[in-house]
Amino acid sequence: MRFTAIEADVRAMVTDPRWTALPLQSRAHAIASRALATPDGGRWIFGAHARWYLQDPVDGRWHLTAPPRQCPARIQPHTGVLLPHLVPRGPDFAFTGWSSQAFVGPDVPAALTAEIRALVRANGRRSVDDFPLSSFREVFASDVPGTVAAIWATIMWCAYAPAFDGNEQLLSVFGEYLGCPLPGDEWVRWLPSPPLTALVTLYGERVRAGAARAALRLAALMADTAGILAADARFAPRAQALIAMLEPTLRNPALDHQTATGPLPVHRPPLAPHRLPTGPLAPPPAHADSSGAFRTPSADHPRAEWPPTAHPHETQGWATTGHPHDAAGWATSGPSHDASGWIAAGHSHETAGWTPGGRSREISGWASADRSVEMPGRTPSADPREDPGAAAADDALRWAWLARVPDRLARAVLAETDPGEHLRHTVGDLLEAVAFAPDPHRTAAALLAADHVDAPAGLPTVSAWLDHRLRHALHTQLAAPHGEDTEPDGFEVGPRWLDTVPPTREEAAAVLGAAYASGLAWCRLTGTPVPGGGFPGAAAIVHRLIHERDDPHLNH
Repeated sequence: MRFTAIEADVRAMVTDPRWTALPLQSRAHAIASRALATPDGGRWIFGAHARWYLQDPVDGRWHLTAPPRQCPARIQPHTGVLLPHLVPRGPDFAFTGWSSQAFVGPDVPAALTAEIRALVRANGRRSVDDFPLSSFREVFASDVPGTVAAIWATIMWCAYAPAFDGNEQLLSVFGEYLGCPLPGDEWVRWLPSPPLTALVTLYGERVRAGAARAALRLAALMADTAGILAADARFAPRAQALIAMLEPTLRNPALDHQTATGPLPVHRPPLAPHRLPTGPLAPPPAHADSSGAFRTPSADHPRAEWPPTAHPHETQGWATTGHPHDAAGWATSGPSHDASGWIAAGHSHETAGWTPGGRSREISGWASADRSVEMPGRTPSADPREDPGAAAADDALRWAWLARVPDRLARAVLAETDPGEHLRHTVGDLLEAVAFAPDPHRTAAALLAADHVDAPAGLPTVSAWLDHRLRHALHTQLAAPHGEDTEPDGFEVGPRWLDTVPPTREEAAAVLGAAYASGLAWCRLTGTPVPGGGFPGAAAIVHRLIHERDDPHLNH
């Protein structure tokens, strides 16, 4: 229970309005003074993003991971230094997280599906000349307008883990528009998570073609779709982040035209200081010894240096002793108003049409308004993906959108800004999802190991981002003999992959979603193609859910 008590204590400090006004050294001292030690030698702190971090005994680095909550622990203040990225800023604790459940088992709410269906029907017969399919050509038929792709793209980008029940009604809304079967099988549609660039291209192509009104309508459709999705915790954080990106453009239709058409910047625009990458930019492969096992990077084989922050002197960390500002006795008042509600950076609190939860008060309310005039632009090539200038413009536009994400939602877009940290967070979610297991690290490692049996090339890069316990468990699992195959579809079973079955459907859906999201994260980090048939680790959970769907016709 000590871990839970420290969490409550730190949350009370960080959500106090006075926290953000403290010097970094004082905040670091407050966190370090609440470090925990477990009997097995583990050193833990509850830090940035309201996550637990475990210190690597070899190189001293702190890795995001899930704690052994039932393990006895004692407070043992950390007397070293804490780098700034480990210290809560304040708004990062306002992130409420999302549900890691996949869309297998618990269905998308019927009311949400009905609203999406109405949106698709209202925009599914637009002219392809006015709304060309500049992205998602591999998904939709050639005569499908970009308006349908904009709705689809928003759903897939906002989803934490886009693994859907093969009978999911939300997907059936798009059935008549699909140009080919969706990846997966009769049980699960294993859909890739598109990058933000896919959404940006739909908008940017129209701006460059001089069709500013059509570009604005696409942006409005994305915002309206995100407003609907925000009602489901599996979509909500990214949906709110997308609304924050688009709301300034909807208020000022010409805002992004210069970025989308040029002159193009030579260098990528930097993010705000608080969203600079916080992990190794290019972690080197772990080093194999003579037995083929991987060793933790050490002084002889150091990892890449941590990148500088906005204040170079802060990268040295801070001593945690002797500072006059003791963090004890903080009031437990709630978070400041700056960290609650929905506030787009740099804009008025008045966000007409949007509630704090992100839901639109009127479907296609933005799209129905005539707010723009046609503006000239350069003519794109037949395929924007073959136009280097268009690609550079879309990349600049993508970073302009990301810079608008409020600090409290920065974690929702880590996949776009820092793929390595995104992997750490998804693996942390996986560890929390398998907390029911006797050894969560072993269970999570088994699911990750299943994915890497057929994709070993990315394993060294992935390992470099994991905590030392999970790294060891992962390589132990990979060195173990193969399990046996069984039906259906050759799922591997036995202790090698999943030693404990999730006790409830909701927990099984959470494990499946977290495992699938972790797979998508390491594929993005390593550049590995996403397998069309899903990841073996996530697929091993499917048999726990396929006979327990919400559809009453399938349960009887």
